[in-house]
Amino acid sequence: MFKRPRPAHDVEVTAVAPLTSTLTRITFTGPGLSGLEIEHPTQWVKLAIPSGPSRAYTIRHHRPAAYEVDIDLVLHGNGPLARWAAAARPGDRARLAGPRGRCPSFDGAAHVLLAADESALPAALTVLEGLPAGVEVSAYFEIAGPADTLPLPARTGLTTAWLPRAPAHPKGHRLTETLLATDVAPGTTAWLAGESGAVATVRRHLLTDWALPRDRVHAKGYWKHGEADHKG
Repeated sequence: MFKRPRPAHDVEVTAVAPLTSTLTRITFTGPGLSGLEIEHPTQWVKLAIPSGPSRAYTIRHHRPAAYEVDIDLVLHGNGPLARWAAAARPGDRARLAGPRGRCPSFDGAAHVLLAADESALPAALTVLEGLPAGVEVSAYFEIAGPADTLPLPARTGLTTAWLPRAPAHPKGHRLTETLLATDVAPGTTAWLAGESGAVATVRRHLLTDWALPRDRVHAKGYWKHGEADHKG
């Protein structure tokens, strides 16, 4: 099922909670989750469903003492994982393999720029929650509509722009358009993820037009228009 060996955990759904019109939180439990080691923000697991398909998802919360994890899944398109998540109920079985993922470095950052669409919003929030107090953060989150905002942690120096999509615009357009017109503070470290083309455009802008060092721009395409299972 997986190209490289990694710890696998048989799990069961214990709760399903819609968060927004496009995002739902599924809580999983299983005895093996007590040994799951989440070491840094943005770490992910492969979620495999009984019919066979698997996809990568960020671990949103981990409660080892309760043998639980929360995964926030985007309900978009007609893929097998989206269909499974939309119909998931307590008692459903699945398997998690991992975790995986490199640790993004924010050492020495005076300012952090976060940018994500809803596919990367769970990972972006783990970054936000893991940043030291005192670091200024500018967060730009593209969402489906005005009602799809989420509560954010209270912290000094956080500025947030929620960017609802216009119905006529493709996903990623609003985020790209906004960031190309945004000033970037000196000493910024950027973390951006979402639609592959949008991420590539913004990354190039930060490196070329704002001359940010390459090691200060963490960019990841989570999905791509026209591809069912994009490998970013």
